[in-house]
Amino acid sequence: PLADAVRGCAAAVALGTPRGVALQELHRRCPWPEVGALTALLTRSARHGSPLAVPLGALAASLRAERSRRARERAAASAPKIQLVVALLLVPAALLVVAAGMLAQGAT
Repeated sequence: PLADAVRGCAAAVALGTPRGVALQELHRRCPWPEVGALTALLTRSARHGSPLAVPLGALAASLRAERSRRARERAAASAPKIQLVVALLLVPAALLVVAAGMLAQGAT
């Protein structure tokens, strides 16, 4: 949906809609904080005539850092789930294998 919204924004600008209005519509269609930051950056750049390279690089770096932080949080949250699987499935299975071996040894 984001790609479609960006394409719609570009098409609206190409058809003569003022860039600021098109960017507001993009932010309304995609109300995520990241899109809000991007539209604010583009609006500010158009208003002041400043280059986009440095601010876009900084925005991209901060978004990558946020994504990395969320991935680390998800990884940290998965450790207890893995321990639960080991405790409930693998340990009893290993005990059954050992018990079967002991029973087979005692039967001979």
